[in-house]
Parts: sequence; structure tokens; C-alpha cells
Amino acid sequence: MAKLKLRMDDDLLARIQRISKAGGYSSTEEFVLHVLGREIERLDPDESESEEDIRKKLEGLGYLT
Repeated sequence: MAKLKLRMDDDLLARIQRISKAGGYSSTEEFVLHVLGREIERLDPDESESEEDIRKKLEGLGYLT
């Protein structure tokens, strides 16, 4: 499995830790992977969409300006 390091502010990490614990996840990492996996599935469910289609979805969701 590949590894990725992220930097985030302390407040965001504390929120993630609180939510993952309340949700019964075994670790913060498990929660983050679950959330990312669900979001990716929602944005690119069949992997056949073009990059332009995905960009438009991200803009519509407010991720891109």
C-alpha cells in the first residue's frame, strides 16, 4: 500500500479525530480513507468521465473556483 503524508492545521485534525472516534472507527486513518473513498466514488463512479466533467463537478461542489 502506498503512503501519503498530509499537513493540516491542528483544529482540523482535532475535528477529524473527534468524529472518527465518535463514529467507532479503529483509527483516524481509517475514517479519512473511508471519507475519501466515498467522495471519490461520488465524483468518479465509473472512471469513464472526462477530466473536464470531473472539474465541473468539483466547481459545482465548491472545491474549485
